[in-house]
Amino acid sequence: MLVRIEPQDVEIGMFVHAFEGSWFDHPFWRSNFRVETTEQLQRIRNSGIDALMIDAERGIAPPGHRPTAKNANAPRRKPSRSWGKPLVQALKPRSGPTFATRDPEDRAAPRPRRGYAGECRRAKQVIDRTRGAVTDMFEGARLGRAVEVRRMVRLASSIGASIERDAKALINLVRLKEKDQYTYLHSVAVCALMINFARHLELDAQQVQDLGVAGLLHDVGKVAVSDEILNKPGALSKGEMQAVRGHPVAGHRLLASSQGAPELALELCLRHHEKVDGTGYPGGLKGEQLSLAARMGAICDVYDAVTSNRPYKQAWTPCEALTEMQKWRGHFDPALLDRFADSLGIYAVGTLVRLSTGELGIVVGSAGEADEDVIVRAFFDCDALAEIDPVDRAIAPSAEHPRIIGRDSPTFWRFPDWDVLRHRILAAKIAPGPEEGDG
Repeated sequence: MLVRIEPQDVEIGMFVHAFEGSWFDHPFWRSNFRVETTEQLQRIRNSGIDALMIDAERGIAPPGHRPTAKNANAPRRKPSRSWGKPLVQALKPRSGPTFATRDPEDRAAPRPRRGYAGECRRAKQVIDRTRGAVTDMFEGARLGRAVEVRRMVRLASSIGASIERDAKALINLVRLKEKDQYTYLHSVAVCALMINFARHLELDAQQVQDLGVAGLLHDVGKVAVSDEILNKPGALSKGEMQAVRGHPVAGHRLLASSQGAPELALELCLRHHEKVDGTGYPGGLKGEQLSLAARMGAICDVYDAVTSNRPYKQAWTPCEALTEMQKWRGHFDPALLDRFADSLGIYAVGTLVRLSTGELGIVVGSAGEADEDVIVRAFFDCDALAEIDPVDRAIAPSAEHPRIIGRDSPTFWRFPDWDVLRHRILAAKIAPGPEEGDG
C-alpha cells in the first residue's frame, strides 16, 4: 500500500517508493530505499521536494495516513487523438519508474520555489567572496607560494551550504560570467557542480566536501601558462598547446607541496582532462583506470567551459551543451553523464520527460534571459493514455508546478515506433504557449 506523506513526516524504518518533485530537488540518486540513518532522514526533511510515497508493506507505515485517492469526478483534458482500446491496454505500465501525481485541481497555477530569489541574493555574495579568494590563490601561486588549502575548505563549505538550500540559484548565477572572469569563476563553478553532482550520487559528506575543494583547486596549474595563451582568441600553435597540456601536472605538483590538500583534489587536478577512450591527457588512462572523481571532473569541467563565454567561442545553452556532450563518444562516461544531467535538471533535445501536469513531453530547447528555462513540448496525457494537441511549456528553475519530474522511458510506455513519433512531435509547428513555469 502506497501512502503520500510530507517530508517532515518521514521516520526511520519507512520504505521510500518515490519522490514527488524534480530530480534536481531529490536528495538521493535512487528513489527506492529504506530510511535507515539519521543523515538520510535529515536530507529528506531538508530537501526541496513537496512529498514522497511510502510503501507501507515494505517498511513502517505512517500513522494516520491513507493512500491518496484519485478524484474520479475531476474534469479531464479532452484528448485530440485516441490510441485505440487495444493499444491503450498495452500502454498500461507494468513496471518501471513510479512518479507521484497531483489531482487535476492542483494543475492550475505555478508556485515559486521557496526561497529561490532570496538564495540568488545569498549565492551572489558567496560567488563574489569565493572569486576573490580564488584570484588571491592564483596570484599567490604565480609568486611561488603554497596554496592555502584550509581557506579553500571554508569556501567550499559555503558553496555547499548554498547548494543544499537551492542548487539552481548558485549554479545558474555562476554560469553568467564575463570572458575576463572565466579563469577564476570557472573554478567556483566546477566546485558547485561537483558538490551538487556528488550529493546526487549519494557520496558521503567528507567526499562531497573534498570534491568541492577539488573543484576549486583543479585548474591551479594554469598559473604555469601565460594569460596570452589562455585568452588567445585563435587556434593555438603546437608549442602553445603543449604549454596548456602541461597544466594538470603543474597543478598536481603545486598541490602536493601544499599542506592539507585532499587526495581527491590531487586526483582531480591531475586527471580532469582524461577521457574514457584513452585519448585524454596527461596519462592517456581509459575506462576503469579512471577514478569516479576523474570521470565526474571531466564532465563538470567541460560543461562549465562550453556554457561560458570564451574569447574564442560564445556560450552554449545548458540544453545545447548536454545535447552536444552526449554526441562525443569516448569522451565521457555515458551513464555518469546522464546522472549529471539529472542532478541539474537539464536534458538533451529529444529527451522524453514527465511533467507535474500528468503529461509526457519532449525537450525541444531552452529559453529565458539566461537560457535557464527548459522548453518541453507536451504531447501525451498519462491519465487518459492518449495523445493531446502538442503545446510548448517553458519550465523555469523557480517553478514548482508545472515542472519536470524526471526523464521517462519510451519503452516503458510502449509507444509504437518511438523514433517516428518523436520526429513528428519535434517537427510540429506550435503556437507559443504561456510561460507556465514562471514564478
